[in-house]
Amino acid sequence: MLCKNSWIDMTWDGKPARTGKENIQVEFHQRAKTLINFDLACDMAAREIYDTHKDLYLGLSGGADSEYIATCFHRNGIPFTPVILQYNLATSNDQIYESWYAKQWCRQHNVEPLIVNIDDYVTSKREATLYLELKPRLIGGAVTTGFLKSCVEERGGKLLSGFQLEYYPDHEQMTYLESQLKNYNGFVLEESDLYIETLGQNQHPWAFFYWSPEIIAGFVHEWNVNKTMTENKSLIYKTSYRPKFSYPTGFFPGHQSTIRKTIASSKWGTRDCALMGSREHLLSQLLE
Repeated sequence: MLCKNSWIDMTWDGKPARTGKENIQVEFHQRAKTLINFDLACDMAAREIYDTHKDLYLGLSGGADSEYIATCFHRNGIPFTPVILQYNLATSNDQIYESWYAKQWCRQHNVEPLIVNIDDYVTSKREATLYLELKPRLIGGAVTTGFLKSCVEERGGKLLSGFQLEYYPDHEQMTYLESQLKNYNGFVLEESDLYIETLGQNQHPWAFFYWSPEIIAGFVHEWNVNKTMTENKSLIYKTSYRPKFSYPTGFFPGHQSTIRKTIASSKWGTRDCALMGSREHLLSQLLE
């Protein structure tokens, strides 16, 4: 994966793609020499990415993660195009509300977004092909990831994403992991973070927050385990507080959705995320 000095690898238990029960696996090959300010680490990453990749497109959902990246690139004077998805087919569609934040950011910063409708892709052969290639447990993440990658590549661009570590337990948004993680306490990295790379290795600098050990170390260092995920991200990113919106649901007919969920749980992997450990443990792995 494209990152600074090949410091991190994400695989499916050592494989570039899932073939069956493999889970996402994360390996660190380098540590940060010193702990530096999170904003500074991100500014450095933005400039490093732009040094080697132009025509950047950022998936701007309206969530705090992608909004922070947009602000980081903007304050460093780096041009990019925000991509905002519209989902008209979805029956449960928090994205309608979440995208307000994305469009508001664009208005405030006088940046013209690319707004694209995902509906035709959802029912296309292309989506079905990428679904079978990914073999995902997280169906919503596979749909949006495949569409974003295809959309950006059609325009000759390079894709950035707001994929970021999360912390469990968090009863606002991590309840779907309770049956898998039970009493676990610590950071997790969802398998959907690896979908872009699985569909094409070393093609896109998608992993902004995983670009360097300094970024992750700075983020983890500022994390307060006594606050919720949304509270932490609002404080660390200095973004307005907002609820966590879920992936749209109801893309597919009921029987098709049931089939996909059944296949995912019985054939593909055993867990939806990589376990990264407690705040203290993870910092010990990231810092020299």
